[in-house]
Amino acid sequence: MGTVGWVVVIVLVVAGAVVWLMLRYPGGWRYAFSTQYAENRRDLDAARGKLRGLRHEAGRERATARSGVEAAERAHQDRVNQARAHLAWLRAPGRGVLRSSLGEHLRLYDHALEMTVDGRTVECPLHEVSIRDEYSRTAGHVYVVLPTGRQQMVIVSPEETPEAEVRKFVVAVFNAAADAKVSKAERQALVPQAEAELRDAIADTAAQEQARRRLAEVEARQKSDARIPRARQELDAARDRWQQLTGRRPE
Repeated sequence: MGTVGWVVVIVLVVAGAVVWLMLRYPGGWRYAFSTQYAENRRDLDAARGKLRGLRHEAGRERATARSGVEAAERAHQDRVNQARAHLAWLRAPGRGVLRSSLGEHLRLYDHALEMTVDGRTVECPLHEVSIRDEYSRTAGHVYVVLPTGRQQMVIVSPEETPEAEVRKFVVAVFNAAADAKVSKAERQALVPQAEAELRDAIADTAAQEQARRRLAEVEARQKSDARIPRARQELDAARDRWQQLTGRRPE
């Protein structure tokens, strides 16, 4: 920016400040700038500042109390959500993380076995399936007993997947299914306790109620606090004095 540009900026800033002061201290140039009326300006500013400070203090106190209510409500909801999610996981943990796979047909997860045959994919809870394997000279056969009791066969080409790899996968699924039966029983045993924890979490609203009482106390105390109305009256009186002096009433 050149010299002319800076001069323009400075002029605009000064002009803006002048306009602001003329509006803040209406009545004419001398009332806004002359040292003769500095005491009058200080009188008006003091009344304005006192009311502004009291309003700011009250607003900050109300905001703090409201934030306390919101924080208590969030904490309660978080606790309820955590308890609800824990109970839901105990009842239905989902399939979990992928642990192993056999070609494009079988995928072993933490809690489920996923199988794709003839373009159709099914997912079965591990604790409800069983698995075994058989081999011929030309192919490996993996048999999965579904939760319905029906069997599904997957044919594996030895050229694509070695027999040792197939056997390793089948053993992994067999052991995971056995573990899943145990873990399901353990989860089911924890359900009553988790249900009780959820009920307790929903019912425990003490922190919220305390925060709401605090907000109500703040609002009631501020409503009966005479400082702000008194400061408003003092500002009105200062405006009256300025108007008597200048013929113009300031905001």
